[in-house]
Amino acid sequence: MCPVIFDFGSFKVFGYGFFILIGTIIAYFFAQSRAKSVNMNFDRVTEMALLIVFASYIGGKVFLWFSDWDFYMQNPQKMLEINGDGFVFYGSFIFSIASLLLFFYFLKIPSAPVFDVLAICTAFVHGFGKIGCFMAGCCYGKICDFSIGVVYHNTLCQAKPLDTPLYPVQLIDAFVIFCAAIFLIWYNKRKKFTGELLLWYIFIYGTARFFTEFIRGDEDRGFVGALSQSQWVSIGLLFFGNLVYFYLKKKSSLKI
Repeated sequence: MCPVIFDFGSFKVFGYGFFILIGTIIAYFFAQSRAKSVNMNFDRVTEMALLIVFASYIGGKVFLWFSDWDFYMQNPQKMLEINGDGFVFYGSFIFSIASLLLFFYFLKIPSAPVFDVLAICTAFVHGFGKIGCFMAGCCYGKICDFSIGVVYHNTLCQAKPLDTPLYPVQLIDAFVIFCAAIFLIWYNKRKKFTGELLLWYIFIYGTARFFTEFIRGDEDRGFVGALSQSQWVSIGLLFFGNLVYFYLKKKSSLKI
Protein backbone atom coordinates (compact mmCIF):
# COMPACT_ATOMS: atom_id res chain seq x y z
CA MET A 1 0.00 0.00 0.00
CA CYS A 2 2.00 2.92 1.34
CA PRO A 3 5.11 2.01 3.38
CA VAL A 4 6.10 5.69 3.70
CA ILE A 5 3.16 7.95 4.53
CA PHE A 6 5.13 11.20 4.95
CA ASP A 7 8.31 11.99 3.06
CA PHE A 8 10.22 15.13 3.96
CA GLY A 9 13.35 14.29 2.04
CA SER A 10 15.87 12.90 4.51
CA PHE A 11 13.12 12.46 7.10
CA LYS A 12 10.52 9.77 6.41
CA VAL A 13 7.58 8.58 8.47
CA PHE A 14 6.89 4.90 7.90
CA GLY A 15 3.31 3.66 8.06
CA TYR A 16 4.13 0.65 10.22
CA GLY A 17 5.75 2.64 13.02
CA PHE A 18 3.25 5.48 12.71
CA PHE A 19 0.21 3.30 13.36
CA ILE A 20 1.89 1.40 16.18
CA LEU A 21 2.65 4.78 17.76
CA ILE A 22 -1.01 5.79 17.47
CA GLY A 23 -2.11 2.54 19.11
CA THR A 24 0.50 2.91 21.85
CA ILE A 25 -0.58 6.47 22.68
CA ILE A 26 -4.25 5.46 22.85
CA ALA A 27 -3.39 2.45 25.01
CA TYR A 28 -1.23 4.54 27.35
CA PHE A 29 -3.93 7.12 28.01
CA PHE A 30 -6.55 4.39 28.39
CA ALA A 31 -4.35 2.70 31.01
CA GLN A 32 -3.89 6.00 32.82
CA SER A 33 -7.66 6.54 32.82
CA ARG A 34 -8.13 3.16 34.53
CA ALA A 35 -5.13 3.44 36.89
CA LYS A 36 -7.11 4.29 40.02
CA SER A 37 -9.48 1.37 39.47
CA VAL A 38 -6.53 -1.04 39.82
CA ASN A 39 -4.78 0.89 42.61
CA MET A 40 -1.95 2.25 40.46
CA ASN A 41 -0.69 5.80 40.05
CA PHE A 42 0.60 7.78 37.08
CA ASP A 43 4.27 6.90 37.64
CA ARG A 44 3.58 3.18 38.06
CA VAL A 45 1.60 3.04 34.82
CA THR A 46 4.41 4.86 33.03
CA GLU A 47 6.98 2.38 34.39
CA MET A 48 4.77 -0.49 33.28
CA ALA A 49 4.38 1.03 29.81
CA LEU A 50 8.14 1.38 29.37
CA LEU A 51 8.64 -2.22 30.49
CA ILE A 52 6.06 -3.41 27.95
CA VAL A 53 7.73 -1.46 25.13
CA PHE A 54 11.13 -2.95 25.98
CA ALA A 55 9.84 -6.51 26.44
CA SER A 56 7.72 -6.29 23.29
CA TYR A 57 10.69 -5.20 21.24
CA ILE A 58 12.95 -7.99 22.54
CA GLY A 59 10.29 -10.68 22.35
CA GLY A 60 9.12 -9.65 18.89
CA LYS A 61 12.67 -9.77 17.56
CA VAL A 62 13.55 -13.10 19.22
CA PHE A 63 10.51 -14.80 17.69
CA LEU A 64 11.34 -13.19 14.35
CA TRP A 65 14.81 -14.73 14.46
CA PHE A 66 13.37 -18.15 15.17
CA SER A 67 10.91 -17.81 12.30
CA ASP A 68 13.83 -17.83 9.85
CA TRP A 69 16.70 -19.19 11.93
CA ASP A 70 18.91 -20.28 9.01
CA PHE A 71 18.84 -16.79 7.49
CA TYR A 72 19.75 -15.05 10.75
CA MET A 73 22.48 -17.55 11.50
CA GLN A 74 24.01 -16.75 8.10
CA ASN A 75 23.44 -13.02 8.62
CA PRO A 76 23.91 -12.42 12.37
CA GLN A 77 24.37 -8.69 11.83
CA LYS A 78 20.69 -8.54 10.91
CA MET A 79 19.82 -9.50 14.48
CA LEU A 80 21.30 -6.24 15.74
CA GLU A 81 19.48 -3.95 13.34
CA ILE A 82 17.10 -1.70 15.23
CA ASN A 83 14.91 -1.02 12.22
CA GLY A 84 13.67 -3.30 9.51
CA ASP A 85 12.24 -6.83 9.24
CA GLY A 86 9.46 -6.15 11.75
CA PHE A 87 8.32 -8.16 14.76
CA VAL A 88 6.33 -11.26 15.65
CA PHE A 89 3.32 -10.38 17.81
CA TYR A 90 3.30 -13.61 19.79
CA GLY A 91 6.91 -13.02 20.82
CA SER A 92 6.08 -9.50 22.01
CA PHE A 93 2.98 -10.77 23.82
CA ILE A 94 4.66 -13.67 25.64
CA PHE A 95 7.73 -11.65 26.68
CA SER A 96 5.50 -8.81 27.91
CA ILE A 97 3.33 -11.13 30.02
CA ALA A 98 6.39 -12.79 31.57
CA SER A 99 8.04 -9.43 32.32
CA LEU A 100 4.85 -8.02 33.83
CA LEU A 101 4.39 -11.04 36.09
CA LEU A 102 7.87 -10.44 37.50
CA PHE A 103 7.16 -6.70 37.76
CA PHE A 104 3.94 -7.33 39.72
CA TYR A 105 5.58 -10.00 41.87
CA PHE A 106 8.48 -7.86 43.07
CA LEU A 107 6.28 -4.79 43.64
CA LYS A 108 3.57 -6.92 45.28
CA ILE A 109 0.86 -5.65 42.90
CA PRO A 110 -2.20 -7.88 42.29
CA SER A 111 -1.75 -8.83 38.64
CA ALA A 112 -5.21 -10.02 37.56
CA PRO A 113 -7.00 -6.62 37.73
CA VAL A 114 -4.17 -4.93 35.81
CA PHE A 115 -4.21 -7.62 33.12
CA ASP A 116 -7.89 -6.87 32.54
CA VAL A 117 -6.94 -3.29 31.67
CA LEU A 118 -3.92 -4.38 29.67
CA ALA A 119 -6.03 -6.76 27.57
CA ILE A 120 -7.89 -3.76 26.14
CA CYS A 121 -4.64 -1.80 25.78
CA THR A 122 -3.09 -4.72 23.91
CA ALA A 123 -6.02 -4.75 21.49
CA PHE A 124 -5.52 -1.05 20.72
CA VAL A 125 -1.81 -1.43 19.97
CA HIS A 126 -2.24 -4.71 18.15
CA GLY A 127 -5.14 -3.50 15.99
CA PHE A 128 -3.33 -0.38 14.86
CA GLY A 129 -0.18 -2.46 14.40
CA LYS A 130 -2.06 -4.66 11.93
CA ILE A 131 -3.05 -1.56 9.98
CA GLY A 132 0.65 -0.69 9.97
CA CYS A 133 1.36 -4.17 8.59
CA PHE A 134 -1.16 -3.51 5.83
CA MET A 135 0.57 -0.25 4.94
CA ALA A 136 4.00 -1.90 4.89
CA GLY A 137 2.82 -4.99 3.04
CA CYS A 138 4.15 -7.43 5.62
CA CYS A 139 2.06 -10.39 6.85
CA TYR A 140 0.50 -10.40 3.38
CA GLY A 141 -1.97 -12.96 2.06
CA LYS A 142 -1.97 -15.56 -0.65
CA ILE A 143 -3.04 -14.82 -4.21
CA CYS A 144 -6.82 -14.62 -4.46
CA ASP A 145 -9.69 -13.45 -6.64
CA PHE A 146 -9.47 -9.78 -7.66
CA SER A 147 -12.90 -8.96 -6.16
CA ILE A 148 -11.77 -9.71 -2.59
CA GLY A 149 -8.05 -8.98 -2.87
CA VAL A 150 -5.79 -5.99 -2.41
CA VAL A 151 -3.06 -5.12 -4.88
CA TYR A 152 0.35 -3.78 -3.90
CA HIS A 153 2.22 -1.71 -6.49
CA ASN A 154 4.86 0.07 -4.40
CA THR A 155 8.26 -1.66 -4.69
CA LEU A 156 9.02 -0.69 -1.07
CA CYS A 157 6.23 -2.99 0.10
CA GLN A 158 7.17 -6.41 1.44
CA ALA A 159 4.16 -8.08 -0.21
CA LYS A 160 4.85 -10.57 -3.00
CA PRO A 161 4.00 -10.70 -5.82
CA LEU A 162 3.28 -7.06 -6.65
CA ASP A 163 0.44 -6.06 -9.00
CA THR A 164 -1.46 -9.19 -7.97
CA PRO A 165 -4.60 -9.47 -5.78
CA LEU A 166 -3.77 -10.89 -2.34
CA TYR A 167 -5.97 -11.76 0.62
CA PRO A 168 -6.11 -8.70 2.96
CA VAL A 169 -5.06 -10.81 5.95
CA GLN A 170 -3.85 -7.78 7.92
CA LEU A 171 -7.23 -6.04 7.66
CA ILE A 172 -9.08 -9.23 8.61
CA ASP A 173 -6.88 -9.51 11.72
CA ALA A 174 -7.35 -5.81 12.50
CA PHE A 175 -11.14 -6.16 12.24
CA VAL A 176 -11.15 -9.13 14.61
CA ILE A 177 -8.89 -7.32 17.07
CA PHE A 178 -10.94 -4.12 17.15
CA CYS A 179 -14.12 -6.18 17.58
CA ALA A 180 -12.36 -7.92 20.47
CA ALA A 181 -11.54 -4.51 22.01
CA ILE A 182 -15.20 -3.46 21.79
CA PHE A 183 -16.30 -6.76 23.32
CA LEU A 184 -13.78 -6.49 26.19
CA ILE A 185 -14.88 -2.95 27.04
CA TRP A 186 -18.53 -4.11 27.05
CA TYR A 187 -17.80 -7.30 28.98
CA ASN A 188 -15.63 -5.63 31.60
CA LYS A 189 -18.56 -4.96 33.97
CA ARG A 190 -19.99 -8.42 33.31
CA LYS A 191 -16.84 -10.51 33.87
CA LYS A 192 -17.03 -13.41 36.31
CA PHE A 193 -13.56 -12.95 37.82
CA THR A 194 -10.60 -10.59 37.57
CA GLY A 195 -8.12 -11.49 34.86
CA GLU A 196 -10.84 -12.88 32.61
CA LEU A 197 -10.49 -10.18 29.94
CA LEU A 198 -6.93 -11.13 29.04
CA LEU A 199 -7.97 -14.76 28.69
CA TRP A 200 -10.84 -13.76 26.40
CA TYR A 201 -8.40 -11.80 24.26
CA ILE A 202 -6.22 -14.88 23.97
CA PHE A 203 -9.24 -17.00 23.02
CA ILE A 204 -10.51 -14.58 20.37
CA TYR A 205 -7.22 -13.70 18.73
CA GLY A 206 -5.66 -17.15 19.11
CA THR A 207 -8.61 -18.77 17.33
CA ALA A 208 -8.75 -16.14 14.58
CA ARG A 209 -4.98 -16.24 14.06
CA PHE A 210 -5.00 -20.03 13.70
CA PHE A 211 -7.40 -19.78 10.76
CA THR A 212 -6.04 -16.63 9.07
CA GLU A 213 -2.63 -18.28 8.95
CA PHE A 214 -4.03 -20.59 6.25
CA ILE A 215 -4.39 -17.64 3.86
CA ARG A 216 -1.05 -16.00 4.66
CA GLY A 217 1.30 -15.78 1.69
CA ASP A 218 4.64 -15.10 3.39
CA GLU A 219 5.89 -18.67 3.44
CA ASP A 220 9.21 -17.69 5.04
CA ARG A 221 7.57 -17.06 8.43
CA GLY A 222 8.42 -20.56 9.65
CA PHE A 223 6.63 -23.91 9.73
CA VAL A 224 6.72 -27.00 11.91
CA GLY A 225 5.14 -29.78 9.93
CA ALA A 226 1.93 -28.74 8.23
CA LEU A 227 1.30 -25.80 10.56
CA SER A 228 3.08 -22.48 10.90
CA GLN A 229 4.96 -21.60 14.06
CA SER A 230 2.24 -19.07 14.92
CA GLN A 231 -0.42 -21.74 14.63
CA TRP A 232 1.45 -23.94 17.08
CA VAL A 233 1.79 -20.97 19.44
CA SER A 234 -1.95 -20.32 19.05
CA ILE A 235 -2.71 -23.92 20.02
CA GLY A 236 -0.39 -23.68 23.03
CA LEU A 237 -1.87 -20.38 24.23
CA LEU A 238 -5.43 -21.60 23.77
CA PHE A 239 -4.68 -24.76 25.76
CA PHE A 240 -2.86 -22.88 28.53
CA GLY A 241 -5.50 -20.14 28.53
CA ASN A 242 -8.28 -22.67 29.05
CA LEU A 243 -6.43 -24.21 32.01
CA VAL A 244 -5.99 -20.79 33.62
CA TYR A 245 -9.59 -19.83 32.85
CA PHE A 246 -11.12 -22.84 34.58
CA TYR A 247 -8.67 -22.55 37.47
CA LEU A 248 -9.53 -18.89 38.10
CA LYS A 249 -13.24 -19.51 37.57
CA LYS A 250 -13.22 -22.34 40.09
CA LYS A 251 -11.16 -20.26 42.51
CA SER A 252 -13.57 -17.32 42.24
CA SER A 253 -16.62 -19.56 42.77
CA LEU A 254 -15.11 -20.88 46.03
CA LYS A 255 -14.97 -17.34 47.41
CA ILE A 256 -18.67 -16.79 46.91
